[in-house]
Amino acid sequence: MEKSLFRFIWKFSARQQLFILFLTVLSYPISYILLELPKQIVNDAVQGDGFPREMQGFEFDQISYLFLLCITFLALVVVSNGLKLWINVYKGRLGERMLRRLRFELFQRVLRFRLPHFRKVSSGEIIPMITAEVEDVGGFVGDAIALPAYQGGLLVVQVGFIFMQDPLLGLAAVSSYPLQAYIIPKLQKKVVLLSRQRVKNVRVISDKLGEAITGVHEIHANDTSALHSADIADRLYENFKIRYEIYNRKYFIKFVNNFMNQLTPFFFYLIGGYLVIQGNLSIGALLAVIAAYKDLAGPWKELLAYYQLVADVQVKYQTVVENFDAADIYPVERLVGDERTTLTGALEMHNVSFSGGAAGQEVFGVSLDVPEGTHCAVIGGDGSGRSEVLQLAAGLVSPTSGRVEIGGHDLEKLGEATLGREIAYVGGAVHIWTGTIRDNLFYGLKHRPQNEVQRTGKDLDSFLRAMREARETRNPLHDIHATWEDLRAAGVASRNDLDVLALALLSAAGMEGDIYRLGLQSRFDPARDPVFIERILAVRARIGERIAEDGRIAALVELWDVNAFNQNASLAENLFFAVPSDPNVMMDQMPSMPEVKQFLSDTGLETKLQLLGLRIAETMVELFANVSGDSGLLSTYSFITQDDLPEFDRIVRAFRSEALKNTITPADRARLVTLAFRLIPARHRLGVLDEDMRAKVVEARRDFRHKVVEGSRNFIAVDPAVYLPPLSIEDNLLFGRARLDRRDARQRIDALVRQVVEEEGLREPIIFTGFDYHVGVSGSRLSAGQRRKLALVRGLLKNAPVTILDDIAAGPGEDDKQLRRILREILAGRTVLFGTAHADIAIEFDQAVIMDQGRTVRQDNREEQA
Repeated sequence: MEKSLFRFIWKFSARQQLFILFLTVLSYPISYILLELPKQIVNDAVQGDGFPREMQGFEFDQISYLFLLCITFLALVVVSNGLKLWINVYKGRLGERMLRRLRFELFQRVLRFRLPHFRKVSSGEIIPMITAEVEDVGGFVGDAIALPAYQGGLLVVQVGFIFMQDPLLGLAAVSSYPLQAYIIPKLQKKVVLLSRQRVKNVRVISDKLGEAITGVHEIHANDTSALHSADIADRLYENFKIRYEIYNRKYFIKFVNNFMNQLTPFFFYLIGGYLVIQGNLSIGALLAVIAAYKDLAGPWKELLAYYQLVADVQVKYQTVVENFDAADIYPVERLVGDERTTLTGALEMHNVSFSGGAAGQEVFGVSLDVPEGTHCAVIGGDGSGRSEVLQLAAGLVSPTSGRVEIGGHDLEKLGEATLGREIAYVGGAVHIWTGTIRDNLFYGLKHRPQNEVQRTGKDLDSFLRAMREARETRNPLHDIHATWEDLRAAGVASRNDLDVLALALLSAAGMEGDIYRLGLQSRFDPARDPVFIERILAVRARIGERIAEDGRIAALVELWDVNAFNQNASLAENLFFAVPSDPNVMMDQMPSMPEVKQFLSDTGLETKLQLLGLRIAETMVELFANVSGDSGLLSTYSFITQDDLPEFDRIVRAFRSEALKNTITPADRARLVTLAFRLIPARHRLGVLDEDMRAKVVEARRDFRHKVVEGSRNFIAVDPAVYLPPLSIEDNLLFGRARLDRRDARQRIDALVRQVVEEEGLREPIIFTGFDYHVGVSGSRLSAGQRRKLALVRGLLKNAPVTILDDIAAGPGEDDKQLRRILREILAGRTVLFGTAHADIAIEFDQAVIMDQGRTVRQDNREEQA
């Protein structure tokens, strides 16, 4: 990377900088005329004589001449400001393009770092550098040459104008500049050093914060909150000291600058007044000089600010470049090249050594020969060099000496287009990307766009503009919205075939059941597949028939009935008998919706619900006021928590006391209504909901459907013939609630649902719906085992000739043993390296290599082991 900010700017925007400079120079004459015209208006048009005058064949009296000069002045103001506007917009666009180029280059360099480099830096340091620290560079690029040229030009024009009026006034105008030019850079030098310290300290703070977030479970488990808080507080104090020192010096520079700028008018009034009194200078000229000096302060101030900005931005740019200009970075061709070499033949290591920069991350003189199609176990515990050997075989790290070859091809000389497609590597520390299961399953097939998106009209224009901008900033021209999955690499002909293959591999990995459950818990948009919705409704009807046919099952579930109160559902579900059409609106949020509030008020239910909520609150306070927060009793009543009790105690006391009733707020009443809505009679059994209230709820349900739900886009009525998008597929299938007062009701109903789903052939479509389950940030919504299995299937889908698995299904248990058997069948005929710490499983493989302290201590084949 260019180490000099100005060289970087000139290298990638010289033509644009020269164009801005040309426009800037073009504005100089306009600026001078705008300085001269006020003098002409005062001295010539207002105080002048000799009218009428003839100009360009036209005769002007004094009034018309005044109008001519004023209109000319106004026109030049419009032209000058229009030119400034155009220049500023052009500079802004140029700055953003350069910032985009710089950020992309920095990100690309992150991708080119060798893996050991990431042990020296953290994401908490890298991310702020790419996002925040280079932000000022974008704003500076457009001004790098134009601002000093423009403001310096204005300064020269205005100083020249003052000198033309009187040389003494000109000397007075510039008298403070030499002193300022000497003092301010010396003061600024210390500010620059402090800025570098601040940037480095902020990076450390960012790193500490990132580390604390990542290891927050360790902080809580070891009671080290105080330790980390003290560490951050110390860093923040260090940052405070640096910034405070910067403020002191910056504002002292500003004080010096302002003082000297205010000193100059003293000379104008003294010398200029004397010259006017002596008759050596006109009052118009003096006024023009004073006006020009006022305008002179602006450019000078801008130039000083520019000098400070240069120092600040240069510091940020250089400190960023220092961190991204690693000496052992991969060549860019390795990253962007699309040339692919087919890797067939033996996997060989020739006297390979490697050091990851720490003990236990080293390999010494390893030689290895794995014939094509051989399944080889690499055995060794942590620190044995096993993982390093497998990473070397995958081309993820480079040997410090020796060679790693597959079919005679040196992996160090191959690009990612070959390594990332011909080798499937799944390590122990798997990473799951934020997104859906489908995104992660097919991640290993997304090398380049396969099919372009068909666009027309505005979409096409927007896309073409995006591509032009990408060319301007040397960003890739790939369309992120295109289809990226390489079906041919996976060995399938269509997306449906790819889904089927993924399902087969998930089943082999023992994850099919997990995906099925996730599919049942997922929501589905009916617009995506109306036929699937029809099948769900058909299965719902079939489940209803099975329940009606079997009295034992019927006793375990309470189906939705518009004419009956459901004891196993919340009061809100019973009253509204509808769901919000917006999936993000929860059922207990419905009372806050305007139409619902109006309905409750009009029907008088609001008061009844408040009283019901008050009775619930009284019961809760009486029962649990003295119960420990660690007690599990309160968890049975999921609609209230230990933290809520003091607040509800206050509300109950306020309702009981006439003196305190005026302290009850609308928010308190709303909390009581919400509490009432959360009541599930079969679970909570508080005895506060009598038959009369149940009947009123069922009656109000009909009114709510008629007055609110019908014709509204905000609600969907609960109906046996209607799919409810805000509910999960499972809730849509059952169309009711498992009874809470029957043991194992939930499990037996789930078994019935699964049975009918399989009988009706809906299991596979539901699993495919589970593919769209969002896994959370870095797969946080999946268990560790699920993440490892998902990564395994992702690697298998690549259909690569070489597969490397490190600590995947590597244990001695029956589940892992069964999975290894399946993997050997799937990967038959391909080269496989299998890393494990358990030597007793080596018998399962064609060949075994035992690692210890970075060296191979034994290599066997199956016959020798036998």
